[in-house]
Amino acid sequence: MRKGLFISSLMVFMILSACSKKPESSARVEIIDGIKCIHNTEIPLHPNKTVFFEEELSIGGEEYNMLFRPQMFVVDQKENIYIADYQDQSIKVFDPNGKYIQTIGRKGEGPGEFSIIGYLTFLPDERLMVMDLEARRISLFDSDSKYIESHHWAERPGGLIYATESTCLLTVYTFEGDNPLEDMKLYVKEFDFQGNEIISFGEFKTEEYKIHSEKRGEATISMVIYLPYSPHSIFAADPVRQDLYHCVNDVYEIEIFDKEGKVIRRFDRPYKLLPFASKDAEEFYSHYESRPMEDLKKKVRKMSMPAVKTISSRMLVDDSGNLWVETHEQKEEEDRTFTAYDIFNADGYYEAKVWIDKRPSLLMKGKMYRIETDEESGYWFLKRYRVIWTD
Repeated sequence: MRKGLFISSLMVFMILSACSKKPESSARVEIIDGIKCIHNTEIPLHPNKTVFFEEELSIGGEEYNMLFRPQMFVVDQKENIYIADYQDQSIKVFDPNGKYIQTIGRKGEGPGEFSIIGYLTFLPDERLMVMDLEARRISLFDSDSKYIESHHWAERPGGLIYATESTCLLTVYTFEGDNPLEDMKLYVKEFDFQGNEIISFGEFKTEEYKIHSEKRGEATISMVIYLPYSPHSIFAADPVRQDLYHCVNDVYEIEIFDKEGKVIRRFDRPYKLLPFASKDAEEFYSHYESRPMEDLKKKVRKMSMPAVKTISSRMLVDDSGNLWVETHEQKEEEDRTFTAYDIFNADGYYEAKVWIDKRPSLLMKGKMYRIETDEESGYWFLKRYRVIWTD
């Protein structure tokens, strides 16, 4: 009797253990020059996993007449929402329920004021850092949103990737040679808050472009025309681990740099590039049709178009360390456009491929945040969604 009970209990335990066991990846792992390289298969670990977003908060519209033209936002660990407003160059703060708390700064050149807010982020010690591109200045605010200090830079700051308690990692474009517009180069560099370079991660690949110049009276107007789907470097960051994700987006291989600028890991997966269709070309042409430069329109129409699209133009990392790769795969369902996202875990294994119809800007604590506009009213909104996963 006891022996039969023991065997039954053992069988139940083994069944439960098998059910709770995570699926094993069939990825091939190898070490190349001391770097761990993970070669994922085309099928993710969880092929049936799906996700959708359920709206739970909307800030904007008529009842929020202090929110004019939101351009970017951040969320602190208490889930308070900080929205940078382009129109009055201030930062509006709302609590997790959407209640207005206070406004940080205003348009101006004094301490705690902003000319053009370029980027904002929270530092690990919960200070708020605001990069003012026009004033070439970094301003710091404490956890209660009180102004602390500013640091002026000799040069205009680049694009913010992430920041530590005393440094920031930026993309930096330089214009070199006899014709600066035609000799643009892209670097990733770490700076201290005074604008002094600490480390260079090296040179990366810029988008392909052409320069168009036209005489307008006594003046010559020059314009950069970026070619559609040209291979170039794209980045994402995990600010907690201080890892930089990078790929040249015509090859599905992603490399991770540590905070010292050293590649510590790579991962990839098989992927077939999508064809570049005639409708893609027409969409590209349409961006220039409204411009009053006739020579520009003719030049754009004569440009050679690519045969295929790149894999992605954007990646982002959620607060669990998962990398979301936004692909160019799309499908239409019930008058909605869905985009395919590949999700890799923090170790580089291909977890899931999901289709979503709302482009996420921030994924944090099981919530998704993004800025939206209402086409009919023209109002801007900051919306928060609950992230719901299904298998």
